[in-house]
Amino acid sequence: MIRSRRLSPAGRARGRLQGGRLGLWVVVAAAGMFGVVTDSNGGEPVEAVPPIDLPQIRINDIDTSAFPKVRVRASILDRAGRPVQVKAINKLAVIDGRDRTRDPLIRFNLGKALDGRKDGKIWPADKAGNKVAAVLVVAGYQATALRDGSLGRRVKEAAGTLLKPFGKTDRVNVIWYADRLARYVGLMGRTNELADIETSRDACGEARAEAISGGPVTGGPKADKPPAPGTDLCGLAADVKAVDTIVKGAAFEGYYPRLFNLGAPFYSHKRYCKVPDEALKSFGQITPENTTRRLEERERRRLQGKSLDWETSAFDEALRLLIQDGRADEEKVIIVLSDGRDGYWRDLDNCRQNPPRECTDIPEKQHGRREACVRAFLDRRIVREQTIFKARAEHWIGVARAARIRVFAIGLGMLGEPFELARLRLLAERTGGTYRSVGAGDEEQIGVHATSTAAEVIGQLVIDFVHQEPEAVYGQPMGLKLEVDLEPTMVRGRPHLVSPTFVVDVATPPTLRTRLREGVRDVLISAQEALGYKLYVVTGIAIMVIVGLLMLLILFFVVRKIVRLFGRSES
Repeated sequence: MIRSRRLSPAGRARGRLQGGRLGLWVVVAAAGMFGVVTDSNGGEPVEAVPPIDLPQIRINDIDTSAFPKVRVRASILDRAGRPVQVKAINKLAVIDGRDRTRDPLIRFNLGKALDGRKDGKIWPADKAGNKVAAVLVVAGYQATALRDGSLGRRVKEAAGTLLKPFGKTDRVNVIWYADRLARYVGLMGRTNELADIETSRDACGEARAEAISGGPVTGGPKADKPPAPGTDLCGLAADVKAVDTIVKGAAFEGYYPRLFNLGAPFYSHKRYCKVPDEALKSFGQITPENTTRRLEERERRRLQGKSLDWETSAFDEALRLLIQDGRADEEKVIIVLSDGRDGYWRDLDNCRQNPPRECTDIPEKQHGRREACVRAFLDRRIVREQTIFKARAEHWIGVARAARIRVFAIGLGMLGEPFELARLRLLAERTGGTYRSVGAGDEEQIGVHATSTAAEVIGQLVIDFVHQEPEAVYGQPMGLKLEVDLEPTMVRGRPHLVSPTFVVDVATPPTLRTRLREGVRDVLISAQEALGYKLYVVTGIAIMVIVGLLMLLILFFVVRKIVRLFGRSES
């Protein structure tokens, strides 16, 4: 974790006022995920897990698809959390992480491979042809500081900073979340604003079916150059500037941020200590009557096989976008710019001003007892939500690792409680990304951390080399680690760094039969992309009919030849 600085006493006091004392940290410890405990007298929280050690080096990915050619993607961060450039590397060695007695697999000095190796190279990811698919998740709800203060402007500027470095070969999208979830789509009539994910799901499904068919995409806007066949108009966009322009015009509205969709449905009046005065966007006031109507409408849509709203979250949709539309040759990342809050953003104050039934029997003059009762009620509620988050986080992290998706997060500490920010840190650190936190009073650091995050995502180091002993590695895990010596005058902190071991499986080389089968499959896939699905099927049937007729014709001549031979032998 990278922090700007610790909260001041005044900032901590504000946090206690908003969140029901920092005793809520106990909730996090109860969830058993974040390593946070409180001291014995119930005072300030003590962090059992220290921040990430900086400077640092880590391997992000190892590509062995063309083994024995190996491509290693790595990040080196200085003490301030900024990416280190190639020119700051004096020496680098790729080491077998499972056999430390072996000589390095390859060594570099000032960017050049030693020992006469011509197969090794260190270069920036953008120059190495590295393609990135990124989804930016931004808190867009109607917090006062976001809607009326300078924080909202800084958040939008940070979003632009995060999008700016992506190039022509990269693809991006944004999920702007509040009560509703919105993203950029290329559907006709919807390219000038962020489209609601759930209400546009059916239209997106039709457009995606067209894309899968390989035929012309008719749902896109009229343009001189129509979308290429196979383009997912509701997926990742190559036009980064268009996405950035729309984000700049997005509004902060809604009171129920749906980052993780924890707890009971937001439209359930039973969820709150007192039903909020604020209405849910596209739902209206939260009342028993509205809830009943909504449930009946949802059941009707479910029976009709239509999509349902209020069931997903911004993070679920970010994962879905990358898995559904991401390509094998792209590096996939999620960047979260958020406070980690989920649910009605005034929920804690709401329960304090309208104590639950179990606390109303305590006289108001016994303020301490009533406050303790409210805190205990809120702690139990947050424990339940953290338990839900724990189960979902395990699933999300497993999916992200399997799909090679890294999560980066910038925590808005001036809005979120410590346990809410810890959610972002968990997702980032468990998927190989970086978490950066902005404290109260440090709004200008949002742009600084956005710049560092963008530079880390785009500015990775790529180490290419050919493994000299492939036969010893085929069919088994291969563990690599990096050891670097940095230029002390260019990098603050320790000049010598060693990465943790990164393990990847190396597949056994395919047999001739497998290569032929894959070659035929590639030809068929290329033919489908070139002809379109319908023409491809028609062409395939025609070829099969022609081949069948040829086989029958050949069989006819063979049989006739055999009959003639037998006739001559009998005569």
